[in-house]
Amino acid sequence: MKIYLDCFPCFLRQALEASRIAGADEETQRAVLRGVMEKLLDLPVKETPPEVGSMIHDVIRKATGNSDPYREIKCRHNEQALGMEEELSGLINGSVSPLPDALKLAAAGNLIDMGPERKWNEMRDIFRDFAKKNPMHFDYAPFVKALGKANTFLYLGDNAGEIVLDKILIGVLLRETDIDITYVVRGGPVINDATMDDARFVGMTDLVRVIDTGAAFPGVVPEASSEEFLGRYETADLILAKGQGNYESLSEENKNIFFLLQAKCPVIAGKIGCGVGDMVLKARQIREAA
Repeated sequence: MKIYLDCFPCFLRQALEASRIAGADEETQRAVLRGVMEKLLDLPVKETPPEVGSMIHDVIRKATGNSDPYREIKCRHNEQALGMEEELSGLINGSVSPLPDALKLAAAGNLIDMGPERKWNEMRDIFRDFAKKNPMHFDYAPFVKALGKANTFLYLGDNAGEIVLDKILIGVLLRETDIDITYVVRGGPVINDATMDDARFVGMTDLVRVIDTGAAFPGVVPEASSEEFLGRYETADLILAKGQGNYESLSEENKNIFFLLQAKCPVIAGKIGCGVGDMVLKARQIREAA
């Protein structure tokens, strides 16, 4: 997905917020904003938002000397989500429709995102009445059809904390299908995106095979990714990509991808054709070869 003009204010807001989370004083915050603005002036036209996000956080790391400003926030989100895991798993396991409800739960968890502006205070509020929602932009039937034809499933994760809800969904998939699942985290710290440390902490590595992308982007940039990731990405029968960052980087890919997310900004909502705040399960239509 290309960068829109509306993305630029958000880039600067993220930079300022991240520098403050990193503990930077006002002079360093100014240096971060100045450095980011200089980068934005010469931004290549084909750059995607996750590529710019990686660039922004590289500026922040160098200016503040903090390699992972969101570490404590990620730990806190993981602990809070784990504290609700038993309760939320019970709701899913007791549901008459566990798979669609688990998909809704995982989509609700996509709000645990430190990139866009947040409209929640308590994590528990995110999951209130999630199963009662009837999303308009939810390609559930095509997803189940694709799932029935697939042998290998690549699940691209997004944020820390949210990874616990992915774990619940994967548990349902393992019970209801014989599909071979690989879960993917980021190759290094960026914003509050989940890394291998988070996967180990929440027990995802005890459930399924977990690999990383080999690169610290808040999305997937295939040309910068590891051979291990690319091997599974190229051969997966079905891909589920969580969150806006994965949508921004892969929405033009000619793959059998379903995007599961909450639309958190007008740009993404407009691109998908939904409203801000909508829960989305969107199929990426594969183009036939000429």
